[in-house]
Amino acid sequence: MNIDAIADIIKEPVHGSQFYSKATFADLVSKVQHICGNLEITEQSKTESIISIVNNYIKYNVSLRNQYFDTFCERTETFDTNELVYRTAYAALEKGEAMCAGFTEAVRVLLSQYGIKTHTLLTKLPGKNKRLLHYVAVAEYEKDGEKKYIVLDPERQANCERKGMDFEKYQSNMLYALPHPIFTNDVVGETGLGMQAEEYFSHPEIIRTTGTSQIGRLINNTYSKKNIKEELDGGEINRD
Repeated sequence: MNIDAIADIIKEPVHGSQFYSKATFADLVSKVQHICGNLEITEQSKTESIISIVNNYIKYNVSLRNQYFDTFCERTETFDTNELVYRTAYAALEKGEAMCAGFTEAVRVLLSQYGIKTHTLLTKLPGKNKRLLHYVAVAEYEKDGEKKYIVLDPERQANCERKGMDFEKYQSNMLYALPHPIFTNDVVGETGLGMQAEEYFSHPEIIRTTGTSQIGRLINNTYSKKNIKEELDGGEINRD
């Protein structure tokens, strides 16, 4: 049981240990141990198989906490701070409900127990009506001597499957960016959801990629001013 790996993920500014108590953290650790003990994963399981199993576990066992969005949707006047727990892996795994930050944290926490490196990205979902920043996880691993990156978004994947939509096409129309202090200095804000996507992506320092093909380069921050321009001109990396 790698408790330190769980704590390290939670402490990242895009997530936040402030959303945990000692009791909920202890419950999370216990729940992770229980789940990992029951997943069909062995020492012989390949990394891609482990990633798929964990993603599917979250997809089929966690629901979106719609009540979290009450203030944003103007169903209530003030944000209920009791809802903040649904930003966490604890809520996703113990309560079976979370908003996207909790889905992403849960994926990462479970994969950490198998030594798989992960990252959190912030995204803009397709469609003008999608105003909120959306969290996704990225799993990083090596295969045949080459780094591989898989974007994991079980909440949106389940939503696409329910609606009969092509999830891969949906992903190809999403904007992806690294978490920046512009957002992470206050991930909650007045509505519990922090800065909206349009404002976040309006900042010129936020480099982003459309679709998943350049995720590895985005995560590794391997851009120079020269190749940013080249990619902008080529349509792979953009600021639109």
